[in-house]
Amino acid sequence: MNNNPTEAERALADLFEARKAGFAGTPLDAARESAFSRFAANGLPHRRVEAYKYTDLRARLRELPGAAGAPDAAKLAAVLADNPPLVEGAARIVIANGRYVPEHSSTMANVTVASLLDPAADTTRVGKLVAESDDPLTLANVGLFEGGVVINVTGEAGAPLEIVHVSLDDGLVMGRTAVIVAPEARVSVVERAIGTAGTVANDLTELTVGARAKASWIRIEAGVGDKTVQLGTLHTEIDEEGALEHLTVSTGAGLSRNQIFASIVGDEADAHFRAATVAIGKRHVDNTMVVRHDALNSRSSEVLRSAVGHGGTAIVQGRIIVDPGAQKTDARMMSNALFLDDSGEVVNKPELEIFADDVQCGHGATSGDIDEEMVFYLRARGIPQATARRLLVEAFLVEALDRVEDEALREGLADSLRAALDLEGAL
Repeated sequence: MNNNPTEAERALADLFEARKAGFAGTPLDAARESAFSRFAANGLPHRRVEAYKYTDLRARLRELPGAAGAPDAAKLAAVLADNPPLVEGAARIVIANGRYVPEHSSTMANVTVASLLDPAADTTRVGKLVAESDDPLTLANVGLFEGGVVINVTGEAGAPLEIVHVSLDDGLVMGRTAVIVAPEARVSVVERAIGTAGTVANDLTELTVGARAKASWIRIEAGVGDKTVQLGTLHTEIDEEGALEHLTVSTGAGLSRNQIFASIVGDEADAHFRAATVAIGKRHVDNTMVVRHDALNSRSSEVLRSAVGHGGTAIVQGRIIVDPGAQKTDARMMSNALFLDDSGEVVNKPELEIFADDVQCGHGATSGDIDEEMVFYLRARGIPQATARRLLVEAFLVEALDRVEDEALREGLADSLRAALDLEGAL
């Protein structure tokens, strides 16, 4: 334990001791103990930790709510009824207060689901992607997760898969998901984080994309109010000729950090990441990505769009690492920010670490106000000024959704961005 733990860090240590007493003898127990020990050595990350310089969790989370208990069945049913699947015909996996709820979950062809804490579950590949991680949020989740699921995709999934993280109470939630996509398999996932006003949620996902497999993943955050805290971490590995399309849509939480650690380990693999963020009012949204290329002729791209105003903050950190021997890598990152007024803040921190000599890599960042010339152009065609500004902001954000193939889903995501712009008179 660090020498001067905060109240929140002491609470996490007490929670681990309580959880440890209930370990059920699963193969993951040793990893849980090791991870929390490493987390406790340094505690919550703070501004002197470079990756968290602009999102100081030790200062922001001085106190934590108590751990959320088992979900109330009636509350859960009501929340799910109010949040129907975003994709018609999607199968659902429900994780409430960090716990897998099979009675509200469904199955499909070529997909198997099991609780991570089921002693009979095959968890041999769970934890592989996070075993060497020193990220504090990852370590805290591995040590403290309540339940969660392991999902094996063995062929072409029979329908889109929707993973719903529901936080029913104003409590601390640690949800964990491991998804293994077998070679040549196909899956499309929509991940939704639905939190109440006082939720502090720290979700962890491990995603393995096998050789020649394809995965599409969309994460949507729908918190309620300025006190909601949603922390999401994805560790992913893409094998030979595998492909991953990933999109993050952040509109709701008061404090949000979405971080992605991607390793491209197979030749000819592709990984594309997009993010659309609305940060207005007291909202603080941090998108952090680390993409490592360790294979021949692999490709990655990161495109992030942020609309900021009314005192909101958007952080964009992106690091691309090209290991020795990863020749013919093509990796690019672009961050674009739009200020809705003069009170928002955007921090862009792009980094390149290149240790191979035959590559194409680049990064860029832009920020600016709404284009008044374009506003004038639209007004000259009879469009009121407020409507003209609104249309330009919407067009700026929606461009981040251009790789979403399902038209109805793409429009639903655009609607969520539009709704976020309505808050606090953003425009």
